[in-house]
Amino acid sequence: MRRSPKTPTVGDVVGEIVRRAAAEVEDTAAAALADEPDGVHQHRVRVRRLRSVLGGFRDELDTRAAERLRVAYASWGRELGVVRDIEVRADVAEQLLERAEIGDPDVLHRLVESEREAYPTAHARLVELARSPRSEERTRLLRTFADPVVVAEPERPAADVIAAVLAKQAQRVEKAEDRLDGSDERYHELRKAARRLRYVAEAVADAAPGLFAKQVEALADAGDDVHDALGAHRDAMLLAERVTHEGALAGRAGEPSDAYGTIADLLRDEAQERLDEVPSALSRVEAAASRLP
Repeated sequence: MRRSPKTPTVGDVVGEIVRRAAAEVEDTAAAALADEPDGVHQHRVRVRRLRSVLGGFRDELDTRAAERLRVAYASWGRELGVVRDIEVRADVAEQLLERAEIGDPDVLHRLVESEREAYPTAHARLVELARSPRSEERTRLLRTFADPVVVAEPERPAADVIAAVLAKQAQRVEKAEDRLDGSDERYHELRKAARRLRYVAEAVADAAPGLFAKQVEALADAGDDVHDALGAHRDAMLLAERVTHEGALAGRAGEPSDAYGTIADLLRDEAQERLDEVPSALSRVEAAASRLP
């Protein structure tokens, strides 16, 4: 006699989501600390994913323990960000100089080489922090939380709970959209909400691929597009500020400074182009959420 497949429970799905997120954080740490290519970036992504799923599923977990873990990894994520941002600034500046056909060695040094010279010191500090008692405690908290994952009422069918979690994350994005006022702070809030939606949806797709597959994929893709566009907008605007500052310093040092204005203008144009992508992606978040049961 053929048995019907087991209906996935909250314990099954949420437990798997948290275990995977925790394992990915630990699995990518060594490459980040060894400074392997893209290692810092990949580890930072996994730290953000962990924090997102802990926030998204907090009502199904030990809330106090989940929040304690989120706080612990927030500080580590910021340290990873310091190192990663140096990489991004150098790479973006180098690409812009090539696009603008600017080969001035002074400009190259100020915008690219100086960043790459600063990188080893920043990374060495990251390694030092990873060896600290605080880091050891953070890892201990992660392992304790993930083995075993404590889920409230674990035998409940997962479908209704997962649909509610996804809908809540989409509503969080929509509320952040409603609060937009053109300020960097509000854009940052929207970017974080979209990032959590993306990571929660991706985690559901990985752990329970049979649950609302089309809606989950659409939410993950739309959340990713909002997050990427706003992240690129922020990076471009921050770099434009830095380029303008370096241009002023160059002028005071007697160096030609016209190139800095050209680069800053390119960055502001790019920032606006990425911002223009956001409304369409937000509409897709709303449309996907409306199709949840």
